[in-house]
Amino acid sequence: RAAQAMGLANAAKIRTVQMTGTISYPAQGMQGRYEAFYKAPNKTLLKATIQGIGEIQQGFDGKVGWEKSPITGLRELKDAELAQMRWSAEMGASNDLRKTLRNPRLIGQEKVGNRDTFVITAQTTVGTSIKVYIDMQRYLTLRMDMEIATPQGKLNTSTFLENYRRVDGIMYPFTIRQSTAGIEAVMRIERVRHNVPLSDAIFRKPKN
Repeated sequence: RAAQAMGLANAAKIRTVQMTGTISYPAQGMQGRYEAFYKAPNKTLLKATIQGIGEIQQGFDGKVGWEKSPITGLRELKDAELAQMRWSAEMGASNDLRKTLRNPRLIGQEKVGNRDTFVITAQTTVGTSIKVYIDMQRYLTLRMDMEIATPQGKLNTSTFLENYRRVDGIMYPFTIRQSTAGIEAVMRIERVRHNVPLSDAIFRKPKN
């Protein structure tokens, strides 16, 4: 039902996705712009330029995951961070929970805002525990809780998916709020484009 509500029957026609929008950290008073690129089946590139910090990039070319930022410089992702990036790339390219989760179990019902949701626990395909909240009427995913790997260690994060809109028959949350270790980031999508030409080269780790 969730796959049907998300319009995933149309996703088979999509080979690449480009998203552009804004990103902000309300409590810190920081804001900027971001771009996200996905290429089926498992390539991704995220670029954000944030006032006061500069440009941050994260990429995965199907094998190698990497990050480049003014804080860390250029580094290659390993172990849990690499596995997480691989899962994010697969999830972002297909947008299909059925392909990226294992052993789902319905454990109950909870409110997300004013919406009633089914609560499902599962493991990602890279072995991370995840909890998914799916709207009981619209069957859209409204929240995901999981543990993420960072340079500072593993942290719990909650992602809230809001303001869904349909693009070429596929539903996208145009507002994404993510809370990690007490810091909230808000991403607002302005545009989604499908099947734009994307060279494999843009996903590869930079030379420097």
